[in-house]
Amino acid sequence: MTIHRRRLLLGVAGLSALAPAAFAAGPRFVFTPKETLQGRPVAVRLEGLLAGQTVEIRAERRFGRPATRHRAVAVFNTDGRGAVDLARAVPRSGDYQGADAAGLFWSMRPTDDPLPGDWKSGEVWFEARVDGVAVASGMVRLLGARPDVVDEAIPGFPSARLYRLPGGKRPVVVVLHGADGGTGASERYGRKLASEGYAVVGLPYYSPDWGQYGPPKAIAELPGSFIDIRIDQLAELRAWIMTKPDLDAGRIALFGGSKGAEFALIAASKYPWLTSVVAFAPSDLVWEGWGLETLEAEGTRSSFSFEGKPLPFMPYKGFVEGLMAGPNADLLKIHEDGRAAHPEREDAARIRIEAYKGPVMLVAGDQDRQWKAGTMARNLAAARKGLPTELLVYPEAGHDLGGDGWVPTIGEVARGGGTAAANARAQADAWPRVLAFLKRTLKP
Repeated sequence: MTIHRRRLLLGVAGLSALAPAAFAAGPRFVFTPKETLQGRPVAVRLEGLLAGQTVEIRAERRFGRPATRHRAVAVFNTDGRGAVDLARAVPRSGDYQGADAAGLFWSMRPTDDPLPGDWKSGEVWFEARVDGVAVASGMVRLLGARPDVVDEAIPGFPSARLYRLPGGKRPVVVVLHGADGGTGASERYGRKLASEGYAVVGLPYYSPDWGQYGPPKAIAELPGSFIDIRIDQLAELRAWIMTKPDLDAGRIALFGGSKGAEFALIAASKYPWLTSVVAFAPSDLVWEGWGLETLEAEGTRSSFSFEGKPLPFMPYKGFVEGLMAGPNADLLKIHEDGRAAHPEREDAARIRIEAYKGPVMLVAGDQDRQWKAGTMARNLAAARKGLPTELLVYPEAGHDLGGDGWVPTIGEVARGGGTAAANARAQADAWPRVLAFLKRTLKP
């Protein structure tokens, strides 16, 4: 039976007609709260069944690009009061194991079932079944952002956007994307962080251009190769921020993941005026750059530059062969083989993060398949001995830790490593800590 909005209209009489007399009190879902910003905890409780009864609970939502119908299912025994509290109940079977308030949210997988046309983004639909008969249904809404967030283009910075709530002078969080480039990270985090009270700058700085070997370049004005990306564009951005009376140039944080974390940490080592830095899946080194120019000149170009000069870098080993392998490329091996082959270059390529005296938060997983983020995060923390540093390393998680743990994570595993469960639980643990770090250092 398909979950549908009309189920919310079923009254006690209708439910009684579908179920045994024991359900006369009306099984029902209780959501606390029924609507909230995604990433904030939601309590889901099914009430009104018999004690010790077996019940299947399924959750569904529209998710992904293009949007498809995602579903998770778990089977429970009700407690002594005839209830199932997802924060405490351990499934007998299903798509996740162990008590987990967010288990039915992150363990969803795409299905081939048609997507109802009236399902909206953020709606998570629940249905309870006893002996194959639906006995309760309900919906909780996870908001990607507050509806009053506004955004505008930033002149002089191609495809950059400023997201904020109206009114007040707000501290600034600059979002720096990873190796995928483009505006994806800006769109993912801009409104989300703005909803927490920050003015958020989504700053694209690279738009991949592989010519005939790849899709068309998305942002013509940005570099098409990840070579000599200018760290000092942040100083230019700060100069623009200083012209805006509703932005606080005295409180600027960087928020980056993967190559964006590398960018952020390099910038912190150069600019003491930065207030704080959040780095997901970070690097302790500046790495080699890539692009069409390097296909026959591997090991010759840096990813980043500062004040017109390429920064010393650690070369890869086997990067061009990796390009030929496409999605099957072993990026972890390419990084580690390069590091092992060039020990003499490590000191020059090392990011001097100890030069930055402000607060730094490092979030990483030890099962990262892109590069050894867990090890590199520990190296960074060790270099900052005595300086304000928060280190979160999750032993079973992979590369993609920038989420909040309340959306499907199965799609992150193949490329980034870890497991859907480990990544989701790491995200759910890290996200409120990241928000607390930003609140403490920026004081929105």
